[in-house]
Amino acid sequence: MKGKLNAKILSPDEIVVMKEKLETLLSAKGVKLDHPKAMEMLEAAGAQVDSAAGTVKFPKPVIDKALKSIPEKFTLAAPDPQYDLVFPHPQGSFYTRTCTGGMNYLNENAEYHNITIEEVAAWTKLINSLDNIDFCALPSTSGKSVPGEAIDIHTLRTMLEHSKKHIWVQPYEAENVKYLIELAAARAGGKEQLKKRPIISFITCSVPPLQFKYMDMEALYQCCLNGVPIQPCSLPAAGANAPVTPQGIALLASTEVMAQIIMAELLAPGLPVIATPLLFAMDMLTTYTLQSPIETTMGRMAAMQLFEEGYNIRAHSYGTGTDSFLIDGQSMVERTSLTHMLALSGASVLGGAGQLEVAKTISPLQLIIDDDIFSMTKKLLGGLAVNDDMLAWNEIMGLSGNESFVDMDHTFEHFRDSLRLPTFNRDSRPNWLKAGKKDMLDRAKDVYRHIKDNYQPITVAGDVLSNLDQITKQADAKLVGK
Repeated sequence: MKGKLNAKILSPDEIVVMKEKLETLLSAKGVKLDHPKAMEMLEAAGAQVDSAAGTVKFPKPVIDKALKSIPEKFTLAAPDPQYDLVFPHPQGSFYTRTCTGGMNYLNENAEYHNITIEEVAAWTKLINSLDNIDFCALPSTSGKSVPGEAIDIHTLRTMLEHSKKHIWVQPYEAENVKYLIELAAARAGGKEQLKKRPIISFITCSVPPLQFKYMDMEALYQCCLNGVPIQPCSLPAAGANAPVTPQGIALLASTEVMAQIIMAELLAPGLPVIATPLLFAMDMLTTYTLQSPIETTMGRMAAMQLFEEGYNIRAHSYGTGTDSFLIDGQSMVERTSLTHMLALSGASVLGGAGQLEVAKTISPLQLIIDDDIFSMTKKLLGGLAVNDDMLAWNEIMGLSGNESFVDMDHTFEHFRDSLRLPTFNRDSRPNWLKAGKKDMLDRAKDVYRHIKDNYQPITVAGDVLSNLDQITKQADAKLVGK
């Protein structure tokens, strides 16, 4: 059972309607894609392929066959097995991951710049240290810090050296995909071991509406060949390349994601997949792309419910983040609302931890605060157990009128149940003044300082590091300056 507390935006009948529309789009309209080898294999698996037009349609029996191949249970492995992610979540909760693709860094001193490879390492170490951040996604390292043609490769190489947790990989060029998989295989102990314990999963993306470019199809194809799980994405912007209504963008994004899932299951039956519609919106006044309008949150909730309840497919969307450029009040309101609503909608993964500025910027202090927000949300999602102990039934029945609950055994047994979050104030004003009048950012800085002062680096075998370096050099020789 998903968390005891929930918030459903679609009725059961509305889920049926959404499923029918989605499957009609895939069977009657289809999608366009650019990958001759994948199209050939899809045709052999029963899809209706028009090579000249570059279109693929999926008849209902083909859709049903693909859906039956999706594993109900699977594990996204981690370099350190204690951080393996078992799906569905054993406690009916959710997993979290950091922002993907953010190219800017707002450091603890409020300095804003393109992210460097050294900051990627520091970011990865921070992720290791936060209990409520479950896996990491590649940021976009500056082309001034590493070769621009191989940013994804150098970034993954650095994260593989430092990460204890699963890594979500976004390729930047089709030719880079094989090197990214080779790097992960080198860290996992070979390609067969990577299949058994996939320490990475891939992003594959659509180009709304209903199109797929060669790079993303190559990523999907190579993941199918190598048994690497995928988290297929759709990133539409309401009012720009997608319907402006929450219902319309949810349908389009879910259809694009489902097309990728079906293709993956036809090419590699049983491949683990997590549906990942990442919705945006275009502001009609400024034409600026936004992440956090409440209508977009509602569309995400509909998509999560469609996949989780309608298809029993694990689903993933932005579960935190903001349109603000700063760690300010807007950021806190938007990300907390988004976290609560996506968790309550039944999402299996909440993405975007640590991000600002519509996922363009990452911040270590915001990541630390998000860790606390996730802790609070997990507590909320669990709901309340109603029994004599939790009701303090015997204590209330035994009252004579003069007792204080402070010295009761029941209070002693349960007072530690309450969350005490390190970035939140729980003290009196006199003590707050005495401690230096620290606000939430000050407390996040204290947490970060403590983590850095006490961090214990992981050890990766020297031959593994040498293999990672050799693959990176080969990629540079092939890709850089071509």
